[in-house]
Parts: sequence; C-alpha cells; structure tokens
Amino acid sequence: MKGKHSISITSRKATYHLELERKITVLKGNSGTGKSSLIRLVSEYLEYGKQSGIKLTTDTSVSLSVLTNHSDWEEMLSSVHDTLLFIDEDVRFLYSVTFQKQLWKADCYAVIVSRSGRFTALPYSIFGIYELVTVKKETNTATTLYRLYEERYDRGHFDLLLTEDSNSGFEMAKFAFENAEVISAGGNASVITELLKQSHVYHRICVNVDGAAFGAFIEPVLKYAETRGNIWISGPESFEYVLLNLNEIRRRLSSGQGEITRTYDFCDSSEYGSWEQYYEDLLKEITAKHLGFTYNKRKLNQWFLNRNCVNQYVDMLQKCFVARREAGGEE
Repeated sequence: MKGKHSISITSRKATYHLELERKITVLKGNSGTGKSSLIRLVSEYLEYGKQSGIKLTTDTSVSLSVLTNHSDWEEMLSSVHDTLLFIDEDVRFLYSVTFQKQLWKADCYAVIVSRSGRFTALPYSIFGIYELVTVKKETNTATTLYRLYEERYDRGHFDLLLTEDSNSGFEMAKFAFENAEVISAGGNASVITELLKQSHVYHRICVNVDGAAFGAFIEPVLKYAETRGNIWISGPESFEYVLLNLNEIRRRLSSGQGEITRTYDFCDSSEYGSWEQYYEDLLKEITAKHLGFTYNKRKLNQWFLNRNCVNQYVDMLQKCFVARREAGGEE
C-alpha cells in the first residue's frame, strides 16, 4: 500500500478530516477529544452503511476496517490489501508483541488510538503521531488531524551529541563533532536512560534519533528536555535520509526527488514497516549504481568522511529539531 489518503467522516453533529501518509498513525490526546468517537463512526458506517446517517468518503479506492476485541486479527492481517485499519486503545491484542510484529508486515495503513503510544515492537515515526483539534461551527463541529510534534531549525554549539546509533551514524557524528563528546545510547529504547545519566554532566546536549522509528520513545525524552532546558532533540527520518539529502546523492534521485519529498508514493507498506528501511535500500541502490560502493549500515564508507559531506550533515541535523506543536498552530 502506498500513497496519501484523505478521509472525511460526517455525522449529524461532527465532521472528521483525516489525511494519512504513513503505515502507522497514532492518535493521542486527553479523554473527550473525539478519538474513540472517530472509531465508533467508522464502525457504524461499515456495519449499517447509509442507514447509519453517517457519510464517509475517501479520495482513493482503499478498503476500511475496524479491529475489535472480537476480530480474528491473525487472519485479517495476513490477507489485507490496500486497507485502512482503525484500532481503539481498549483492544487487548493491540499491546501484544506478536500482533505488532504482524501489523508491521501487513499491506495496510493503521490508525491507532493510544494515549501512551508505547508500541515498542512497532517502529513508527515521531511525525506519525497526531492529535485531534476540533472547531465548533454552529450546531456541528469540524475535527482535523494535526501533528503533535513539528520540526524547527536551530543553530548552536553542543558539548555532547548523544546518538541512538552505534554504527555508521555514530561514525559520522564522531567525525563531524570533533570538538564535542559523542556518545552512543546503543538503541532507541536506551536513549532516555543514557540522557538521564549525562544531562547533569554537560551544559548543552544534542540528542540525535531516527525520527522514522522513534515514535514510541519520543514523549519521555522530549518532556525531560523541556524540563531541563539544555537539551535539543534532532529527529530526521533516519541517518540514511540525511545521506540521501547530500547534494551528490540527491541529484541521483528521480526528477523532483520524490523518493524523499513524497516518500508515501514510493514506500510500499507491504515491503517496509517504516520509511527508515526504505531509505536504507534506496541509499544502497544509489551508491552501488553511481558511486562505486554499496552503503553499509554497520560501517561508513570513507566517501562520506569529508568536510563537504559533514557540513551538509550538520545542517540537516539543525533543520530537524523536534518541538511540541503549539496549541492552535498548524503544520
């Protein structure tokens, strides 16, 4: 399944507008914000059709389905194709590692209601986390998805760069930030633990994570950064995404560079659980075809270790600092 998919759901009292572009969309927010109501409206429409009094329209021919506690999810996930799945947070198997791993492989997009978002076996993006914002219009309300987090540009000197990567991304960071301490957390789940250890030692800290797979871990890291005030989080989609944006590599992409500007049109959810995997394969293909070597995630080729590449790498990190979307702000 590929593409960006728009959905409108209208009942007598409310209208929802959704635009989905990734395999996993997580809806957060406090009780009473309409998350479960959205799932209920989709479910009623699928069961009763026009008799439900609900109007549901999509801009594509995708199928829709709602997973409940009574669903045979193993059968459904093994057979779905071009399907939008909706899952409420009270569905018990949602928190099963087995379910999350099978969803990761399925040919579908999933909208998951979850205040915690702690699906550690389901890599999903920081920018796949949304909240519902509702505006009242006379007797009706209009509810739209907005990203909970956004990217901001910043510049500055850091005493410590803490990266989740321990392989090629760590090598590049060590080369680029030669005047700072560079430490690997050894994985996305360990970032918060390492940050707590280091935050009182260093004055200014940059935390570098792969945004495409850090959704389950971003909230405690960002909340701690907001509390401390001396921590910045850079979350580009992945290290491979940063390398794909290097001028010499970017010009090897298709006209318009759609692979990185409209990844949803190129990354098939039946092949890739996250955009990070897609970017890695794309980078391997381009380096093998045009640069005389094949990118290796474990060991960075010397081709990248020069001042030109490093300057572009640092600039990309500075463009991708993660901040909480301000109330009332739009993308």
